[in-house]
Amino acid sequence: MEAPDFDFGIEKGENSMKMIYKGKFLAAAAAALLFAAAAGGCASEEGSGGGSSAVSGNSQANSSVSENKQGNSSVSGSGMSAPADGKKDRSLEGVMTETLAMYVPFGEDGNYVMVDQDNGNVFTVTMPEEIYDMEGTLIGQEDLEKGNILRIYGNGLMLESYPGQYPGVEKIQVEETGSPSDADQYQEIIDGIYQEPDPSELPYMNVEYRTSLAVVTAMTATGGYQWEFPDEDGNMQSVIADTAHITDWEFSDSIGLEEPTDLTLWFSKTPGQVSAERWAETDLGAEDVVEKGEKVEVKTGTEDGQFLLEQAEAGYRYLIHAQWENGYVEYGFLTSAS
Repeated sequence: MEAPDFDFGIEKGENSMKMIYKGKFLAAAAAALLFAAAAGGCASEEGSGGGSSAVSGNSQANSSVSENKQGNSSVSGSGMSAPADGKKDRSLEGVMTETLAMYVPFGEDGNYVMVDQDNGNVFTVTMPEEIYDMEGTLIGQEDLEKGNILRIYGNGLMLESYPGQYPGVEKIQVEETGSPSDADQYQEIIDGIYQEPDPSELPYMNVEYRTSLAVVTAMTATGGYQWEFPDEDGNMQSVIADTAHITDWEFSDSIGLEEPTDLTLWFSKTPGQVSAERWAETDLGAEDVVEKGEKVEVKTGTEDGQFLLEQAEAGYRYLIHAQWENGYVEYGFLTSAS
């Protein structure tokens, strides 16, 4: 069978493949390409984990530095702004900044933005383990409500993207309950960054990981899939694609790992089940290479759309199988030593 071919649209029929970057994450691929141009092609020249991309098949999309699946990042980890506005808090370990922001969720799958109540800046955060309600009880992101005023403690370093991305958050405290109607004033901002997803479009998956230099988000290849969706008349349509086995895929780039590294799998639509297998590059010449695959444990993350693949190693082809109520999609990527 032939290696998969990739483009940016839906193509029906056998052996069809696609990379999806539309709907509510329409700008993600464009932002990644802007970053690649700004970086001067350092990822392809140096092959370091800090600027590598991980796109398989014939796709040429490049990685971008990111800390949240919603942000359209355009700079590397070194491109950080000065600490966010706010006074220093010495009640926590070290010196941290405080930011007062409103929580504004939208769409599905845990999408949201924070709006700084001092300067109007819009950003997302890496949700910390410590999130507390007004009584000091430990809660999760799913317990936050539209209009909540949050006091956010962190290092104040914001990645330069839109919305901004704040990876160094240590703690969040609900300061005021607020009201959902309080967040309506920001609807124009939401309309500018969010579009309702087309039900015919396949969900896509990105891989996020940390290197010694930065936080990197890498796009992956889309393999075989089966997807059902309602058309404009409400009739169910089905699209099926079968592809070559991942051991026959041609990878133009890889995810560079300095050591065994935890990978976060971000899905644009949260799947019900996720499983993974991997094949060693050193086994590709063997006649029984397909049988040499080994299962890899995937854990559910703390946020919607997030799954964790712990201690991924260099020199493997990883195949991710994600299942939804209306179908499944397979994704693949290659790891290498950086």
